Formats: sequence, C-alpha cells, structure tokens
Amino acid sequence: MFRLFLRLYLLLMLPAAAAFLFFMYLTDQVMAQLHAEQQRQRAGVAFDRAERVIGDTRVPDWQGRLHEIEQTFRVEHQIIPMERALGDFFMSASEKERLRAGDVAFRDRPGGGAVYERRIRDSDRVLRIEWVGTYEYLRLYYTIIVAFVLTGLALILWQWTKPLWRDLERLRAATARVGSGDFAVRADVPSSSLLSPIAAAFNTMASRVEGLLRSHRDLEHGVAHELRTPLAQLKFDIELARGSGDAADREARFDSMERDVAELDDLVSELLVLAHLREAPPYRPVEVQVPAFLQDVVRRSNDEMRSLGHEVAIEVRGDGPPTIGCDPKYLSRALANMMRNAVRHARSRVVLTAERDATTTTISVDDDGPGIPREERERLLEPFARLDASRARDVGGVGLGLAIVKSVAEWHGGTVRLGDSPLGGARVSLSWKNEKA
Repeated sequence: MFRLFLRLYLLLMLPAAAAFLFFMYLTDQVMAQLHAEQQRQRAGVAFDRAERVIGDTRVPDWQGRLHEIEQTFRVEHQIIPMERALGDFFMSASEKERLRAGDVAFRDRPGGGAVYERRIRDSDRVLRIEWVGTYEYLRLYYTIIVAFVLTGLALILWQWTKPLWRDLERLRAATARVGSGDFAVRADVPSSSLLSPIAAAFNTMASRVEGLLRSHRDLEHGVAHELRTPLAQLKFDIELARGSGDAADREARFDSMERDVAELDDLVSELLVLAHLREAPPYRPVEVQVPAFLQDVVRRSNDEMRSLGHEVAIEVRGDGPPTIGCDPKYLSRALANMMRNAVRHARSRVVLTAERDATTTTISVDDDGPGIPREERERLLEPFARLDASRARDVGGVGLGLAIVKSVAEWHGGTVRLGDSPLGGARVSLSWKNEKA
C-alpha cells in the first residue's frame, strides 16, 4: 500500500505543490511590479539619507552612522564599483539601464526582500542597499506554508488511497480464490468504490463460469445416467435373444433393441444440438416472415403428432407481427421442442402465439394439459430434468428439450419462462430483445 501511496503522491502531489509555489512566486512578482514606483520612491529617500551621511565631511565616522541606520531600518549598505553592479546576473537589462542613467534600480533578494542600487553622484561607484525588513523570514514562511500544503495533500491522498487499496486487496483475494478453483467466491466491493464496475464485471464472470461448470457437471452426470438405462436394456435384450429358441420372442427382443438404439440416437442428436448452441458463432439475426415460419413449425408438429398417433388441435392465434429478427435455424428447433412438449401433455388443444412490441419479441406455446407445478419450473429448464420423479420414459423424450429452448433463448440474448396458460395448462414463452434499427 505504501508503494501505491508513494507513487500517487509523487505523480500527483508534487506537481500540485510545484504549481502552488509557482503561483505564489508569480503573485509576488505581479505585486512587486504594481508597486514598483512606490518602492523606488521609498528607496530614493534611503539613498538620499545614506549619501548625505557619506558626503558629510563634518562626520568623520560615517560608517558608524550608516551602521546605526542599518540597525534602525533593517537595511545593509555597500559601496561597489559600477562594473560589478552592471555584471549582476540577477538584475534585468532594463534595470541596468536605469542604473547607468542614475536612477534607482532593484532586483529581488534571495531569501526575501530586495536589493536597490543607485550610482553615487559624480563617481563610478554604486551604493547598494539590501532591504531586509519584514522579508527576512520570507523563505521560512514559504517553507512552512509548503510543508502544511504537502502534509494536507498527503493526508487527503491517504484517506483516498486507503479504501482503494482495501478494495484492490478484496478483488485480488477473490481473483486468487477463483484461480485456485473456487468459483463461488464474489468480490465484496462497495457500490461507491471506484473499483465497483470492475468488481461487478468480475462477479458476473465468476457467476457465469460457475454456472457453466455446474451445467457441464450436471450434463456429464445426466449423460451417464441417461446412457446407462438404454445400454443396460440393450445388453439384457441381446442376452435374451441369444438364449431364446422362439422366433417370435427373438423378434420382440430385436424390436426392443431397435427402440433402445433409436432412443440413444435421439439422445446423441439432442446433445449435439446443445453442444452446437454453446459453441455457436455470435448471434446475427435475419428478418423472417412470421406467418410462413409459424405455419412450417405447425406443419412439422402435426406430422410428428400423426406419426405418434396423437389427436391434438394446433392453431396459431392472432395476426402477430409480419416479420421478426431471429436465427431461423435454432429458433425453429426451439419451437419444435416447445410444441413437442405441449402436444405430449395437452388434452385436446395447443395454441402458438407470436407478439412483438417496441423492445421485445415473444413467442408462446399454450396447452390445456395438467400444467407445471410452480416449484418445478426452474428445474425443468436444466438438462435431463423431467416432471416425473422416477424419470419414466413413457411420455417420451430425453429431457433435453427445454434445456435446448433455454440455450436458444440465451443465444438470442433473451430468456425462457414457464408459467400458467389461459387454456388451463402450461405456457412456455421465449422472449428476446429486438435489434436496434
């Protein structure tokens, strides 16, 4: 933390302090220029007084008199050659011209105060008066002011750095735990912190990674469980077929094996669709004609229903929007799964509805079946989840239909929701945001 504080201090505070000092110096220079003539007049009186003492032949100890004046007025007198005065590096060229002309020239005195010079009348010497006065401790005043400013800025920076460092440590600790495999950790950073957006992004990333890992783990367990049953049944039927002497019994066993193979084929196909969705390229919607698109979904559902021997009325309700933006390939697969579930559980009727407002497109499938218990709705969106606790297969399916619908919705940037249908059964709604024009 100290290194961070020191770097910020050197980077921010020292330039601020330098700017403050420059401002103080500039202010002094401006004030000096504003009062330049008054200072020259004041110095002229001092020069006249000193020259009277120096030129008074009645006073043999004129140096002593000047010393008394120096003690009284806090000044210092010195007589120097003109060449030395003109060689003063710190005096400007304009002031040197004044000195040559016999006027009072001055410059700043290091440590505070000013140095005044004037040529002694009818000579090549210059009288220099260093005016100390109340400016004697100006450097000390500046030092104290700058020390207070730097200390105050350091305290302010420390108070700002301390919570920032605390939040950085929390974020670092959370990152280290994620690196060690603990994806349930979240960065606890206050919303008022400067790092709040970074922490929120980190938490979202950790949550998504945790969800993906959990989904993969559940998928692996589900695949193992789902494969075990048809494979065990296949193994059992093969053994029975080998030992059976009855041709009819062997034919029945072959039919059972064919059903098991078909079930495995359906499971592999659904798993491939789910895998393709999770590795799909970025979503790029296209405009699809709604009536033709929905009628194609209904036609396929009717064909599948007739092949299974079901009798359910399927209808498309309302006019709906003329077009929607979607990926027709994956959306068609999702709607086929929604329709398949609705047909399996409906008593006599299934309704397909498409709606679109200013921001959202929603496609819903309603049935008049027994419905879905509220506490089971979220679970049914996970892979291999079924309503029946025994996971019986008498209603068909491999338990991946709604999981594929959920993946299609998420790939479209939307959601899927299970609810109550106006027909008395279940409603499955797939919604996603419209693309901005």
